[in-house]
Amino acid sequence: MPSEGEHPLEIQIKGKMRKSTLFLIGWVSFSLPVSSSAAQSSEPHVKASAIDPGTTNKSVNVGERSGTNSLVNWKLPDHLQQLLRDDEPAARRAAWETFRSAPIHEAMKEDFDAKRVRFDKHLSPYTVKTVGQRPTNGWALFIAMHGGGGAPKEVNDSQWKVMQRYYKDHPEAGGYIYVALRAPNDTWNGFYDVYVYPLAANLIRQFLLFGDVDSNKVFLMGYSHGGYGAFAIGPKMADRFAAIHASAGAPTDGETTPRTLRNTVFTYMIGEKDSMYGRIDRCRKFDDAIKSLRGDSTNSYPVVMQLIPAHGHGGLPDRDKIADMYPHLRNPVPRELTWLMTDKVIQDFYWLHVPHPSKKQEINATCRDNQITITTTTNVTAASILLDSRLVDFTKPVVLVLNGETSTHKIKPNLQTLRDTLLRRGDPELAFTAEIDLPFPGSKTRGPVVPISSE
Repeated sequence: MPSEGEHPLEIQIKGKMRKSTLFLIGWVSFSLPVSSSAAQSSEPHVKASAIDPGTTNKSVNVGERSGTNSLVNWKLPDHLQQLLRDDEPAARRAAWETFRSAPIHEAMKEDFDAKRVRFDKHLSPYTVKTVGQRPTNGWALFIAMHGGGGAPKEVNDSQWKVMQRYYKDHPEAGGYIYVALRAPNDTWNGFYDVYVYPLAANLIRQFLLFGDVDSNKVFLMGYSHGGYGAFAIGPKMADRFAAIHASAGAPTDGETTPRTLRNTVFTYMIGEKDSMYGRIDRCRKFDDAIKSLRGDSTNSYPVVMQLIPAHGHGGLPDRDKIADMYPHLRNPVPRELTWLMTDKVIQDFYWLHVPHPSKKQEINATCRDNQITITTTTNVTAASILLDSRLVDFTKPVVLVLNGETSTHKIKPNLQTLRDTLLRRGDPELAFTAEIDLPFPGSKTRGPVVPISSE
């Protein structure tokens, strides 16, 4: 039986020898596959082009596979418009309950009941464990990702089983649901290719809709292969998590940026002898970048590298991480944002929306005293800001400063915007009630109040 740690592996696929590396935690036993189908599942890479990045642009919710027309045509009841004017927080709660109970989630509910999540052709099973007593605002959710990677299915299945019991239970910290997620394939980057991000968003959506989960208490963690996943998913989707932890992983060039972690707790643990694939060097470089971004600030970039002396890839002392992470709470509407985009998939980040994201686009935004200041890179040509009473006072004009140009906007809560953001995000705390299209030179803006159309 192979032991915990890193193992070189050669697999014969269709008569050709392929080299790979296993990242294992715990002791595992498995038998190598002999069928061609099993061998094909161990192909070392799924190209990004295997999925049309525009898929997420074509659907309100990529996770709800059937009833697309009902999703597009679903509306909030008109009577909520008056409640929205009088009591926005109450209207948001009512809209969320209406959304949850709407008969438009049948396919996703079927997947939830079967303990699986999907995006496009990619399907991941998961296990569920409930620990402790339900908190007042709903369960916390911990999503844990296993080791393994580019290996036969039996190896990754065994690693998934290890992750189902890897992190120790901590009911004294508070009640939570522990989900051990199986990678959707057996490739080396199964937890950090383009399909993973909408798949992770669909998993969170499932548990917000059907699992009685507090949307501000969602956590992400992983070891080795799963640690790489946390390094990729976490910074790209930092607005979805209260805290993120990666063990024995490293940032991936072109996929992981520290810039998006301004408001999100992110910890990572690495052995000082874990040098394969440049892991320790990459982690130190990431730490240096965080320190540079943070500067003298004491309330930004809550990111910590935990360097473990005399350790390599395995045996890191991280099994009590749930207790460390549990106290953290997501702030869904921070006043200052930095969003460096690293893919064509993620369209939303807190209260910013970009309909056609691409690598190296960046937006920096602040919202204080009814003034919103936005600076962008020149390759951002379309974007909008999403607002509600948590960010601005609707009784006063909103001053927008975009790349040095100032404009003034009178906006009010809008039920259509609340509906559209509920459908797009599937998260009550990331649903907003007003929107301003950023008036870039030459752009055809729709005005300050007209909502995004998802149809």
